[in-house]
Amino acid sequence: MMDEDFNKLPSGLGEFFRSLGVRSIDSTFDQLRDLANRQLSLGSSGHYESHAPKRWEDSLIEGLVKTGDRVLDLGCGDGELLVRLVYRCGAEVQGIETNEDLVIRCIERGVPVCHDDLEQMLSILPDRSFDIAVMENTLQTLVHPLDALRGMLRVARIGVVSFPNFAHWSVRLTFGLGGRMPVTSSLPYTWYDTPNIHLCSINDFTDWVVADDVEVLESWVLVEGKVEKFNGDDHNKTAEQAMFVIKGKDSMPAGEDR
Repeated sequence: MMDEDFNKLPSGLGEFFRSLGVRSIDSTFDQLRDLANRQLSLGSSGHYESHAPKRWEDSLIEGLVKTGDRVLDLGCGDGELLVRLVYRCGAEVQGIETNEDLVIRCIERGVPVCHDDLEQMLSILPDRSFDIAVMENTLQTLVHPLDALRGMLRVARIGVVSFPNFAHWSVRLTFGLGGRMPVTSSLPYTWYDTPNIHLCSINDFTDWVVADDVEVLESWVLVEGKVEKFNGDDHNKTAEQAMFVIKGKDSMPAGEDR
């Protein structure tokens, strides 16, 4: 349901949504209820349980990396992705991680890593010092996420960003009808211990892409534990997680300035 369809809503509701900054409506309650009923019909336990494969993005990222590519992992964790890219792709890698225990694990694995705040590091790294910058399930934990996105597109030719989709139908129903912060496999934390401080939906992210004149090269979503190509508004309510490969309009093709 697009902007012009606001007048199909009950009297006054369209104006109320507009006053809250809602530009379009991508679902109805009946559609969300149908999605919930469909999920319940697929299981035998009488409840819905989402299964988000751990590190589902890694194989897709591997397919983007060429031999000799310089890869920066922003929030690299224990270095699992970077180890994979070194041994399978022949990449030159660098990680940035704030958690001291995870930094030690990177060092044990032989992964080059900086123990520092990634937002601070992005502000001092030279332009185009990497071919690919990765921000895997980290964006929503940052204090200044837009600055970080712009910074990664400055220091690398392309950026790879994945995040949980806060507009998934189960999140909407849990929050809207239950009145409590949702806990799902993609958002597994309670309100008081979550590292997530800037959650967004897929539509929020694509709005930023348009506003900042960023090019989307490829994009995928995770739906019911399966990876699919991103196809628009339907995935804003059915996808649990998303991953976008993005490039700033002034970015050079990979390898051009080597």
